[in-house]
Amino acid sequence: MTIGDNGFIKELNYKTVLDTIRTKGAVSRADVSRLTGLTRSTCTVICDRMLKQGIIIETGTVGSTGGRPPILLQINNRAGAVLGLKMMEDMIAGATVDLGGNIIQQQSWEMRPGLDMETYLPRFEEFVQDIIGKHRNSYPLIPMLGIGIGVGGRVSSDGVLIKSSVLGWRDVSLKKRLQKRFSMPVHIENDVNTFAIGEKFFGAGVHYENFLSLSVGEGIGLGIIIDGKLFAGSHHGAGELGHTRISFDSQAPYCTCGKQGCLESFTSDRAIIGMYNQETGKTFQINEIIQKASEGDPHALKVFKIMGRYLGIAVSSLVNIFDPQAVIIGGERTNASQFFIKELSTAMQENTVYDLAKDVDLIVLEPSNNEWIRGVAALAIREFFSATTNWRQ
Repeated sequence: MTIGDNGFIKELNYKTVLDTIRTKGAVSRADVSRLTGLTRSTCTVICDRMLKQGIIIETGTVGSTGGRPPILLQINNRAGAVLGLKMMEDMIAGATVDLGGNIIQQQSWEMRPGLDMETYLPRFEEFVQDIIGKHRNSYPLIPMLGIGIGVGGRVSSDGVLIKSSVLGWRDVSLKKRLQKRFSMPVHIENDVNTFAIGEKFFGAGVHYENFLSLSVGEGIGLGIIIDGKLFAGSHHGAGELGHTRISFDSQAPYCTCGKQGCLESFTSDRAIIGMYNQETGKTFQINEIIQKASEGDPHALKVFKIMGRYLGIAVSSLVNIFDPQAVIIGGERTNASQFFIKELSTAMQENTVYDLAKDVDLIVLEPSNNEWIRGVAALAIREFFSATTNWRQ
C-alpha cells in the first residue's frame, strides 16, 4: 500500500464516520463503530479529531448496564453556515442555513422580469454580498462555508448554466464567476434537483434510498434519487418530465420550451389558467381559480381533475421505470393538492404494472418556501460534508 492509498483510506473513513453521525443523530462511539464496521480505536481517533475541529459535539450520555455510560455525539449545527440562493426571473431569494438545515436568516429582492444577463448578474452579486455581510455582522462566530444556488434550466456538472428558458440565458459560467467574486465554494444545480437533495438531507426523503421529487406549479419538474444520491444523467439533463411530449394532436397547446403537447402544457399553472378561461369565457389568474375550486365551482374542479389525471399517468410511467419507494410532491401548487391528488393517485395506480404503485408512498408537502431553502442549502452542505477532512486543521 502506498502513502497515497493510506491517505485515501483515512479520508474515506473520516467521511464515513461523519456521514454516520450526521444521518443517525446522537450516537455513541460504539454505535459509530458498529454502524460503520470500523474498529473502536479508529472511530475514537476520528471522533476526537472532529471534536477538536468543532464539527461535532458531545451531547450527554445514554443509559448503561454497567461501567461508564457512553457519551453521545452529534453534528455541531452551528459549526458553520451556508448561503442558499434561488435565481428567478422576477425575484432573488436567499437564506443562511446552519449545518442542521435550520434557517438563520433570509431575505428576497424583487427583480424586473426580462432583464438581460449583464443587468441581472451585478444585481444578484450585490444581493449575495448584502446577505453575507448581514450574516457576518450578526453571527461572527458562525463561519460561512459555501454557497448553493438553484436555478431553472440545465446546469452542467462544472457549474455552467447551459440553458435556462426561465431567465433566457445560455452558456453562462456562473460557478467560475461567483467563486472568483466571493472567494468561497459555489455549487449550482437545477432547482428541482436541489429540491430532491434537500428532501434527502433534511425532509420527507430522509428514510428513503430511492424516491422521486415532483415539483408542480409554474412548471413541472422531477428530481431523481437512486441509492441515496441524485441521478443527474450522463449530460446532467435527467428529470425534464415537464417537457415529455404526451400529445401529438396538431391542436395540442404549445409549451414554454417551444414544442407542442408537452406534459407541462396540460398540467402547469399556465395550462390550468388556459383551460379554465376557455371553459368559462372569462379571464382569471391561478389563485382566483383555486379560490373558485374551494367554493365548489364545477369548472375549476374539472380542470384540476384533468391536471391530476395527466400527472398521475406521467407518474405511473416513472413508477414503472424506477420502482421508487416514494413520490414526494412539492412546489407552489401543493396549495391546491386537495383538488387534484385523488385523480393523480388513481391514475398512478391504474397505469402501473405488477401492482408496483401499491407500495409506493405518495407524500404531498405542505405549501412552504422551506423546501427550496432546504434544497439549495443542502446542495452546499452536501459538498461540505463530502470534502471536509481538511477543515479547521
